[in-house]
Amino acid sequence: MRMVREELGEDAVILSNRRVNGGIEIISAIDYDENALRREVQREQGRAGQPAPTRPPQEGAEPPAKSRIIWSQEPTLMAMRGEIKTLRGLLESQLAGLGRTEQQAPNPFYHELKRRLAKLGLGDTLASELLESLSFDSGEEELWRRLLGKIAVRLSVSDDDILSHGGAVALVGPTGVGKTTTVAKLAARFVMRHGARSVALISTDSYRIGAHEQLKAYARILDVPIRFANNAAALQAALDYFCDKRLVLIDTAGMSQRDLRLSQQFSVLKGESERVRTYLVASATSRLSGLQEVVRGFQGVELSGCILTKMDESTCLGHVLDVVIRHCLPVAYVSDGQRVPEDLQPARAHTLVSRSVAVMQESTDLLDDEMPDIRLGESAY
Repeated sequence: MRMVREELGEDAVILSNRRVNGGIEIISAIDYDENALRREVQREQGRAGQPAPTRPPQEGAEPPAKSRIIWSQEPTLMAMRGEIKTLRGLLESQLAGLGRTEQQAPNPFYHELKRRLAKLGLGDTLASELLESLSFDSGEEELWRRLLGKIAVRLSVSDDDILSHGGAVALVGPTGVGKTTTVAKLAARFVMRHGARSVALISTDSYRIGAHEQLKAYARILDVPIRFANNAAALQAALDYFCDKRLVLIDTAGMSQRDLRLSQQFSVLKGESERVRTYLVASATSRLSGLQEVVRGFQGVELSGCILTKMDESTCLGHVLDVVIRHCLPVAYVSDGQRVPEDLQPARAHTLVSRSVAVMQESTDLLDDEMPDIRLGESAY
């Protein structure tokens, strides 16, 4: 067998052997017709009786004095042999990777729990961190509840900070996330608690058409004063003018995190960083990668927290949980509609997690309902 493999390679097989004068005749091949071989063996048995049994050579034994090896060197067969070797190498690599994964995740619930976290919307890095901190000493549902508890613990909220403490608050964020509407909701809530004389509005949005008119309409409805500031000096003057107000809300221009003018807006707010707290307004409908980019783009100013909007439109809330946990960004409020001021609530960690699970289950049920009813042997149409 050693001689055959040296001649033909590891894939060679011995088809038959028999004693001949002065040695043993061995017939070997890389590719062969099994049916033809069976017929040949039957003919040989019919002519000469049972063939001598094949015995592996003993360790250290000398090779036979004579041997005759027959094989095929056709180009097609040699190419097939190379492809088979490549496929075998890939298969061995995949099996080795599966073996390592099983060693790292010995608990049978590990993969199912990670799949649930992925459906919830968490990224792979955060999901792995949560699973590594978990003690696998209970059933799957109990472990799942523990994971959700760990997510809630890692979520930071600011406990209605804006409406409780007042001060000067600026809302920043990309276009279309609902900053102006959120300003109106916060102003209306504060007016309901403390009266119209305690609130003032400032707009620094000089880019969007109609931005001033929209905020002016809210100010007129709420009966609160409003001023416009296009640069740092105008903002300072407006803040000085409203120094007697308990809450001053600043509506900034909505810009993409990639907009070159964003640095100009940051410079306006940085000049008043001691007096102004800045909150990022982010849409819950954004994808995980998009949210990551938004947070990184708006870290040009010191962020005190964030406000999550469009919660009612999102089909996956785990993305926002992942981002705020990863960036240690406290969640101040969540908005789930256009009504002013009803559709705005202070953020609660356990409520956010529970709502994320409910959205995940609704999305899963919807996908299950939309799956076609396919039966074996029948057409789906």
